[in-house]
Amino acid sequence: MLEKLLRSGSVQPSPELPLAFSLSSDHQLRLQHYPDPFGAWRFLSHHVRRYPHDLRAHTQRILLAQQEALRSRLVGSLQDLFLALGDAGHLLRDHLFHLVRDDLTQADELFFQQWLQTGANAESSQQWHEGSVLATGQETASMKLLVLERSQEIAEYSSVMEEVFACLEYGQVDTAQVLLEAEVTAGRADEAMEQELVNIYQYTRSKDGLANMIKHIQETGREVSTLWLKKQQESEQW
Repeated sequence: MLEKLLRSGSVQPSPELPLAFSLSSDHQLRLQHYPDPFGAWRFLSHHVRRYPHDLRAHTQRILLAQQEALRSRLVGSLQDLFLALGDAGHLLRDHLFHLVRDDLTQADELFFQQWLQTGANAESSQQWHEGSVLATGQETASMKLLVLERSQEIAEYSSVMEEVFACLEYGQVDTAQVLLEAEVTAGRADEAMEQELVNIYQYTRSKDGLANMIKHIQETGREVSTLWLKKQQESEQW
């Protein structure tokens, strides 16, 4: 699921861009060798403007803006991801922020740090930065006419994995992780659940989370599968 995180079935990506969205390694999302980086960035910008919840496009756009020729648009590109996710997807926002923070000014770094720690300020978050296609630039707080959210209380799921997929579709990677960890801890997880949880640990670079889960499995007397042992070895390179 994470390899297809928020790539809606209604979204038709450009055939000229890489189609694989593998969160396990950032280099697979980078487009440094694209012959026209500005053209690729503009394409992704139009795509984000039309489909603001396509996290794959956001991620590629942010990584692309790290190039020297597009560096001035990096802040606006990162701002759009924060605006699209709102209070959700904290792990993704934090991961991409730390990935590009060395390319930000001190003021911009502080701007996103405060956003991560205290949430979006209604006025400051909408201040337009170069490269943004979602910021309104307005100086006063706005009122939403429609709020779209996933409600666990009213939603009905046929399985835990269905709920996990719903969380990932809304960028709630942290919630999906909690659900999967509960299943593994209780000994109810199947191979698909374990694989999805391992993907999340790898995506979030959570060596401690991976190590703690392996330790728990061992303490309960269950056999640690090759999947976990292999990923633990790979985590040394995260």
